[in-house]
Amino acid sequence: MAHLCPASHDGEETLLLGALGLDSGTETVYRLMLEHPSWDVDQLAQGLGQGRSAVARALDSLADLALLRTADTDGSGPGTPLLVPPRAGLGALLERRQDELARTQLEIEASRSAVDALLADYVAHGRTGTASVERFTGNEAVQRVQSDLSAQARGELLALAPTAAAAGGGPWDLDVAVLLDLLARGVRVRVLHLPGVQRRSSVRRLAQAGAEMRTLPSLPLQLRIVDDARAVLPLDPEDPDTGAVLLTESGALMGLRALFTYLWDTAAEEESEGEAPATCSPQERALLRFLAEGLTDEAAARRLGISLRSERRMITALTERFKVSSRFQLGLQAAQQGLI
Repeated sequence: MAHLCPASHDGEETLLLGALGLDSGTETVYRLMLEHPSWDVDQLAQGLGQGRSAVARALDSLADLALLRTADTDGSGPGTPLLVPPRAGLGALLERRQDELARTQLEIEASRSAVDALLADYVAHGRTGTASVERFTGNEAVQRVQSDLSAQARGELLALAPTAAAAGGGPWDLDVAVLLDLLARGVRVRVLHLPGVQRRSSVRRLAQAGAEMRTLPSLPLQLRIVDDARAVLPLDPEDPDTGAVLLTESGALMGLRALFTYLWDTAAEEESEGEAPATCSPQERALLRFLAEGLTDEAAARRLGISLRSERRMITALTERFKVSSRFQLGLQAAQQGLI
């Protein structure tokens, strides 16, 4: 007796019939029936070297798929299964499968629309404003919008991240997992941060993964720019956790990109030329400049990304180093030495 393996030489027919709902055992029986359409159940079982019950189950599956007619319908006797002509049977099965796939595709499209709507609702919590300028209020909304924006980057992400050296887990903290994923997908990531931040292991991980990192002694605000198409920054730079603004206006984006480029180039010059005097660190020079501008201790500390206590300790150390007794004298000495 002939024994027919279920797979063809190139494997394409087996794959096709599998996609139509025939498992390997059912397909084996079907192919043997195509070769020997007059064989009954016992002959099929003998030809395959299988038990009668296994063949019977395969015949039931073929009947369910409308590839087989029962013998009683045709009056040929109870022991002889009859195949539906393959062109008609398989053609109908293909059409049914195609209809199923079309319905599945419609369901996927509907699901995609639902997901887009859900994400829009997720990001929209606390949002006000117009299409090109959207405002978000509240700590959670700030974190949600800037994380979602970062994840959308396809070509480049720019970040001003004046985050304190101690990990605070704030809404503007660098989302290391998202940035590592962007780097793995070939997105260019450039981050400007304060000198103390590079001591954090998360920032070192980003640098090791290919992020371009530079430091400045002070940064004016938090900022993320994605693909020169969208930017997010605080509503109030002095209290960045309270709200954020999302911009898509080309003019505003051009200005923010220019700001980032200027600060980036400034950071490169300070690192390469080493202009800061040995008697005063870049962070101390920034503090002197802030004091000369009239900033309060609280505002200066916030701009430097340090605690108020640390800022006041720096002032005490500077007054002792320059042998002065007041802030006015400190500013005068700093100006005379070209520090501000």
